[in-house]
Amino acid sequence: RRVNTGRSKMRERLVGLYSFVVIGTFLLFLIQIGNGLNHYHDVIVYGATPSGISAAISASRQLGIHSSSVLIVEPSIHNFGGMSVAGGIGLRDLRLDSPFTNTIGHEWTMLNAKYYNVTYPVYQPDMYVGKAHFEALLNESNVKIIFNFSISESNPHAVHVSNKRIISFQTTNSDMFFAPVFIDASYEGDLARFAGVDYTFGRESRSTYHEDLAGVLDYTTFANFLPNYPVLATMNSSSHLIPFTDPRPLPPVGSADHRMMGFSYRLCLTTNKQNSAPFVVPPHYNASNFIMLQRYIESLIASKTHPQGPGLGNLVDLLPYRAYPHHDKTDMCDGYSAFTSDVPYLNDNYVNTTYGKRLSISENIYEYVLGMLHYLSTDSHVPIYTRNDVNRFGLCADQWKENKHVPWQLYVREGLRIIGDRVMSQSNFVGGQCKPDSIALGSWWFDIHVVSRTAVLDKTNGKLVVNNEGQRFDKYSGDFSKPYDIPYSILLPKKEQITNLLVPVCNSASHVGYGSIRVEPCFVVLGQSAGIAAALAKQLNVGVQDVPVQKIQSVLKQIGINYHSSNNC
Repeated sequence: RRVNTGRSKMRERLVGLYSFVVIGTFLLFLIQIGNGLNHYHDVIVYGATPSGISAAISASRQLGIHSSSVLIVEPSIHNFGGMSVAGGIGLRDLRLDSPFTNTIGHEWTMLNAKYYNVTYPVYQPDMYVGKAHFEALLNESNVKIIFNFSISESNPHAVHVSNKRIISFQTTNSDMFFAPVFIDASYEGDLARFAGVDYTFGRESRSTYHEDLAGVLDYTTFANFLPNYPVLATMNSSSHLIPFTDPRPLPPVGSADHRMMGFSYRLCLTTNKQNSAPFVVPPHYNASNFIMLQRYIESLIASKTHPQGPGLGNLVDLLPYRAYPHHDKTDMCDGYSAFTSDVPYLNDNYVNTTYGKRLSISENIYEYVLGMLHYLSTDSHVPIYTRNDVNRFGLCADQWKENKHVPWQLYVREGLRIIGDRVMSQSNFVGGQCKPDSIALGSWWFDIHVVSRTAVLDKTNGKLVVNNEGQRFDKYSGDFSKPYDIPYSILLPKKEQITNLLVPVCNSASHVGYGSIRVEPCFVVLGQSAGIAAALAKQLNVGVQDVPVQKIQSVLKQIGINYHSSNNC
């Protein structure tokens, strides 16, 4: 037995250890990393995302924290807390307060507030603060967690299903996990995938669910290259496409495809020199990979959009940490420029590929994001104004110290989406409209980032130019000052397939609908309702599709969580 305090490389897999995670003077979790062990629990949650953490806590509370056994199985070593902790964004993407009131996510923000000695909720704390408070909430609820246990991809029967129920799943080290109810709260949806439920990824066509925002989109100047100052898509001396250009042609407008929103790493930046670390030079940095970025900068100068060159904030969004009391940290998001920190195309087939290929995808995106900053801050082709502006910033030196101050968690903006008996599509997002089976509320825009970056023919000069496609930022219908109801069915696979699995993250929504639901505060609320439903399914000895929604709503009402957007329900 030993405490695991050393830094683990990305590709390392720990085998045959018994490790302890210690918070202060409290022994929090026993992490058994063995071979061929059997684990039996009342509820098993796959994925220590904020949704998974919320699901596990709510299941334990509903079952009784001293009489139940709830386990979180986290596939990775370092991604505890998902995008909120290991990824750096906290629970910042909250537009209206009412969906969040009295939730486990709100408890977390108020623990953060207590740490900083403020009275308002802190949605985006220092990552070590947020991590400690998720751990504290789990500890209080007697939830156990184990790390580095991913479902075996080499065994086609790793998820054992019998009579439409998951009996167990096997992990890569041959451990077996048994429970009457399971929750897949991972960003990738692997438990649902390996269990054989229907799923999709990418975009449906406009005709699939009659959504006018669906499918391949028409040309727009929004988040795109300047139409009168196009960026050539080919190398100067050949017809080869420049790096980060998808060679595949787009299908017709309105068609379905399997492209997904670009992934990224959400870096913490600061201008506070006392807490600033240099930008990381990625291992395989090559300045020539950023020809597109350089040509875009030159177009911004030539068009007099930014005559001296763009500042960093003209290329990416620099979002102040939300409600962070020290006011000196910035969350680097992609923004609406044409070349930014999101990278479409590099995540191609992320959903269905192997773990090893996913690791390669994450490494390529790491190279892109860190390489972009290194290029902007050092390359002589970049205008001095731009270089000076970028060099005002550095990485936050007190964040992710074991990983050179870079987030561990890749921002997987979308993985697979299960196809349940009902799918929540664009027309179902109506502010203020009552749904009798609602178990949560949402309020975010249809926020869909760039999906494709391809070469298209410029009819004015006959040359191939770079074109971004897919980005939208739209209001849902109805009363936008009110949230929308989210039905229980969004959490459920088809009843004819699996009856003891809930899926709060890779849920049953269309690509358009997922663009609103995909934010972490919404995932936390869906996770909490999933945990309540899982506990009720066990207590009532019924399948998750047969849990009375009124009983879930009754528990939510007792807690004080809003689940209807209108008082007329």
